[in-house]
Amino acid sequence: MKKQMTATDYIKNQPHLQGRTLTPNPYSALAEYPPLSYSKAVSEKSSKTETQSSTTTPNTTTNTTPNTKPVYYTKPYKQHLMTTPYTKPVNLTQLKTFINRVFYEDSPWPTDNITKNQSFYEYILVDSKSIEITHYKDKTNPNLINYSTCKFLRICSTQDLGFIHHHTTKPFSTPGYHIDGYTYTDYKNAFFRAFLLRPYDHSWFFSFDQNCTKTIPGWFNEWWYWYGPADPIYPDQVLKTSYPFYKKHVFDQPVGPLNKIWFHIDMGIPWICSWHFTLAIALQDMPYSLLREFRVKWWEKYNLDRCSLAGIQKYFQITNQAKTAIQTISKSIPLLNPTQISQTNPSPQKRPTSSPTSSTTSSSSQKSSRKEKNEETYRRNADAI
Repeated sequence: MKKQMTATDYIKNQPHLQGRTLTPNPYSALAEYPPLSYSKAVSEKSSKTETQSSTTTPNTTTNTTPNTKPVYYTKPYKQHLMTTPYTKPVNLTQLKTFINRVFYEDSPWPTDNITKNQSFYEYILVDSKSIEITHYKDKTNPNLINYSTCKFLRICSTQDLGFIHHHTTKPFSTPGYHIDGYTYTDYKNAFFRAFLLRPYDHSWFFSFDQNCTKTIPGWFNEWWYWYGPADPIYPDQVLKTSYPFYKKHVFDQPVGPLNKIWFHIDMGIPWICSWHFTLAIALQDMPYSLLREFRVKWWEKYNLDRCSLAGIQKYFQITNQAKTAIQTISKSIPLLNPTQISQTNPSPQKRPTSSPTSSTTSSSSQKSSRKEKNEETYRRNADAI
């Protein structure tokens, strides 16, 4: 069962936090579950036990070829959340207790505002028409989301949303949510928090709309650093042939992943992402830190012909033809100077008009003419007498 979310859905299902008793995070288990694939939302049996250390994370990485099935690649860089009191590895039960104690429900990040939860940030992106989200729910448990898809429609700047400052508030387009509006800071945070739906056993299928604007704010580079695909998941032909060929045809960005983001937009390349918690020594001479790890995977059903050399050439050929057509049309329309514009659009006084004012003026002139004729006739008759 799938459901594409609309603004009305968030208003109807918004949490009523006033007077509500908060419950611990409903994580059924914090074991290393294999994240769900996009094409088949089924849970595989875990061979992990409660006695295993939470710091053990497999990093399976192989380049995808037509004869191999894509696997998750755990990114080597980890997102630091907080320093824990643990000076040695703990089991999963202890980690679960710690996570439920430090995080609010539906907010798996450090925060002191429980009203701005995952649903709030997801609503911002839907209401601002930045993304399209579809949640695929479990057939046997409608309250459980197996996996979700997200299509990026646009990544907005302050000007795009009508903000002057990052801290000013703008109302939601669809009123009725328990929070009146959001700031641009909220909008940026939404990209980093809306997708923290559930660790371990939930996955996101990310893609860009083909009309997604390529004018992308700088902070989105950081989003891509965490959630975006990594080089080891790409098939060899994409990484070694298609992408280098594509870069030769676009304005090269020497810093940041903008070229690769454009590549995904133009070639319609999706990817799969999942995340989970882990413990590790992140700071020197400090206890263990609670970290967030991200895993990404290639979507095996993507048609590689689309980003082949022939496919890329065809794309740029069509794009260049469209640009040429636009330029030709623009050149065929002559530009008018102010004098020509005034001649093309004469003032209302020079054009016949049937306005009430003109009708009144014409009527008065006719009455005046008849009055003068009557007076002339009267004088002639008087002279005749």
